[in-house]
Amino acid sequence: MVDIDFLHGGNIYEIKRRYKKEVIDFSANVNPLGLTKAVKRELSKCYRLIPHYPDPEAKDLIGQIAEYWAIEEQNILIGNGSIEIIYLIAHAFKPEKTLIPAPTFSEYERAVKSVGSKIEFLKLREMDSFTLNITNSDKADISFISNPNNPTGNLLVENKKLVLNSKLNVIDEAFMDFLPDERKRTFIWEAVKDKRFIVLRSFTKFFALPGLRIGYLVAHKDLIKRLKQIQPPWSVNSIAQHLARILLNDRDHIEKTRRLINEEREFLFNKLAALKRLKPYPSVANFFLVNIIDSRLDSSILTGRLIQEGILIRDCSNFRGLDGKHFRVAVRSHRENIKLINALREILCRS
Repeated sequence: MVDIDFLHGGNIYEIKRRYKKEVIDFSANVNPLGLTKAVKRELSKCYRLIPHYPDPEAKDLIGQIAEYWAIEEQNILIGNGSIEIIYLIAHAFKPEKTLIPAPTFSEYERAVKSVGSKIEFLKLREMDSFTLNITNSDKADISFISNPNNPTGNLLVENKKLVLNSKLNVIDEAFMDFLPDERKRTFIWEAVKDKRFIVLRSFTKFFALPGLRIGYLVAHKDLIKRLKQIQPPWSVNSIAQHLARILLNDRDHIEKTRRLINEEREFLFNKLAALKRLKPYPSVANFFLVNIIDSRLDSSILTGRLIQEGILIRDCSNFRGLDGKHFRVAVRSHRENIKLINALREILCRS
């Protein structure tokens, strides 16, 4: 049994320190295609941006996003990744009570706890396929909904007419880009006109920019003004702003990514489901939550054994609402997915 208590996936640095190993990272749900050729070319030129302060308003990028979604610039706020934005929301609105599903992304809980909010957790049950039931919840000041949800991979809110029991509903769409019909699923169109909604979007997952930290939110102009009042100046660096603009224009990369994820998600799900002691849950995103059906094996043991095979998965035992029988894997390239399946098969046969 290996003690791996990482708060989030993607901590390859800790793996290198502890195990002196290079790994294929299935723990972080990032586009396996990586950076585009256009971004790699631009990176060699970005040194010219470093001697100057970044644009504090990120006007060029905001203009690009506004054009991409056909919305007004006044409805967009750029942030240093979704994490900064989540904490900005918590500190700007200081909710007395917050609704949060469980399991879901842990930073919602940490953010509202930092302002003393009382939290009501909406338990997503395996027997109900991790669907969200808000009928029995009390009204709250804010709710945080990951849509698609991390780590379960399903859409928690599919009916846009559904009004959640909160004054403000934060819909985190960090993985929405992977859905071919995202423009039908997104809450962006509601958020620009309805003060009850804020939509979070990220460049981290789909565009493979986790190291640069850049994301944005879409909301009513009055909510944007309120958030801007407490956002630190120059929070988003020049290189991140510049490269994000390039990515939004790369339609070929967007379509290529969606085709790859769609094909490999089906392949990986079927291969995981064929392993008798594993139960993957259906997902619309680029990752799967998997249940270990074996009394002799838990997620910590499995994580440690896979590290020895050069593979890192996400131990989900520290997700509220899950236990040591759950782990998460990203959808990666076909070659990498085969390597994961072969390693899992070998470990399960030895257990």
